[in-house]
Amino acid sequence: MFQMTNIGVKISELRKNKNMTQMELADQLNISFQAVSNWERGNSMPDISKLPELAQLFGVTIDEILGEKSELLNSVANNQTQEYMENHSVTPEQINDIAPILKPEQVDEIFEKTSIHNLCEVVDLLPFISRDVVNQLAQKAAEKCNYKDLEKVAPFVARDVMDEIADKMLSEGKNIEVIAPFVSRERIAMLAQIRYKEHGLSFLEGMLPFIPKEQLQKIAEEEYEKNGLQYFEVIAPFLSRDFLNHLAQKVIERDGVKAIGPIAPFLSKVMLSGYVQRQLL
Repeated sequence: MFQMTNIGVKISELRKNKNMTQMELADQLNISFQAVSNWERGNSMPDISKLPELAQLFGVTIDEILGEKSELLNSVANNQTQEYMENHSVTPEQINDIAPILKPEQVDEIFEKTSIHNLCEVVDLLPFISRDVVNQLAQKAAEKCNYKDLEKVAPFVARDVMDEIADKMLSEGKNIEVIAPFVSRERIAMLAQIRYKEHGLSFLEGMLPFIPKEQLQKIAEEEYEKNGLQYFEVIAPFLSRDFLNHLAQKVIERDGVKAIGPIAPFLSKVMLSGYVQRQLL
């Protein structure tokens, strides 16, 4: 991995050897002197398009400026990426080393010419690869039912793609808990309702923290009408206290105070005390 501080020191040294000011170097490269200042302070790195110009101006190689050798970077800087990729195999580590100073299109060009398709191999590259490429990787993984690495890439995948993957996973009976935070609220609500209708509360367990409150309350009301509070220990921790207090009143009116047992730990103490006192009168 290239060190910005070391590169900045080298550029400063080379500039001084040429007896040039930062302003003069900036004029030669058609950039602002603030950009040169930031390079030399180690706050930023030269754009890759400027590396050949710097090397020619100072009479050195790109490798000397960067402090380490990278044939891949040299090929990109000299617009020979395709030729290099046709004759060399490139590892994720090699791409990751130079990605911070490449443009996203350049990273994509390199990546798309490799044989890397395993999501776990590209985790470190995710901040540098375009969303379109990440989307394609996620879709290919889902097509092959390789879901175990999706959690790592999900934050970089488009929401509509994650929605489609969630649909597929649930249709195969898979738990979407690990990707649920990256699926749209609308899709989570729809999938939760479908899953509840088909399998009941127990099959919502991994999704409960991510189901929108309104949908969760609707499911809770349906469950109460069908089965009372028999299975409510699964859903109660994720329902609001106000909703549960209101439900408790409904349960007591219909089935008596003893029936609120399954949700009693989640009711307000004031409400419970009031019911207990009324029972004792």
